[in-house]
Amino acid sequence: MRLASALTSSVLSAALLLCAVPAALAAPAEDLPAVESSQLSDASSMLALINPTTKLSPEDYTPANLVSVGGTGLTLRPEAAEAVEDLIADARAAGHSIKLLSAYRSYQRQAALFSQYQAKYGTAYAERISARPGTSEHQLGLAADLGYTNSRAELKEEFGQTPAGIWIAEHAGDYGLIIRYPQGKEEITGYKYEPWHVRYIGKDHAKALAESGAETYEDYFQMLRKSLEAPKEEAGSKKADKEAGKESDKDAQKAGHGVMKEDDLLVLRFLPPYRDWGFGFTEK
Repeated sequence: MRLASALTSSVLSAALLLCAVPAALAAPAEDLPAVESSQLSDASSMLALINPTTKLSPEDYTPANLVSVGGTGLTLRPEAAEAVEDLIADARAAGHSIKLLSAYRSYQRQAALFSQYQAKYGTAYAERISARPGTSEHQLGLAADLGYTNSRAELKEEFGQTPAGIWIAEHAGDYGLIIRYPQGKEEITGYKYEPWHVRYIGKDHAKALAESGAETYEDYFQMLRKSLEAPKEEAGSKKADKEAGKESDKDAQKAGHGVMKEDDLLVLRFLPPYRDWGFGFTEK
């Protein structure tokens, strides 16, 4: 029995070492706000992911309940409109003359805008600075472009170095907004650095993104997907263990060995590999 216990202890130590790395990688997901699968697959969700390779379905989707932002005539969904209004008001109180340049755009408006860029710069460059219709965050009613009164850096990368641009980057998360296309992440987001483009995801998620270490919304979105998958894998594994235990007991009884004691048997369990699953958006 001492030998069995020693072997059990030795194998258990090895198992803990093997499991240490995956557990550490999965740890951040435990601190993320709870989400449901529909929040990551529904275009009406504030967490909907749209980028050059992920189209809206239907492509001409129009959000419900659009409202005017601060009497500008430009519209956003109510929660995003309130966040942008509060950010602009507080920025002005801090001495930065921020203004709203663009908000919700329809499929038709985005198609016309992209065509203009395409004609002026060519398709390749147009795709780096503008979304094709059906793939624009502006169509979600959750994104806004901000400008700076009397600034030559309007809609330019230099905006990020202006006092207003710096203030937005530092405080956007307080309003549930993020800089959607950060510097140096074009290969992930699909677009050049846009310090003027903010996207609403809610205060809890904006805070969680900042604390998670994710450098883009794409990265954070994958974390949310994995946080949903983990409970399924754990539940499936427990069910498999239970069924395997029943079968082992039956086999042991048939062989005349009886049921093994827990301290005589150590079962090393490995989770199945991550399984991808479908979403409500269509891939290009």
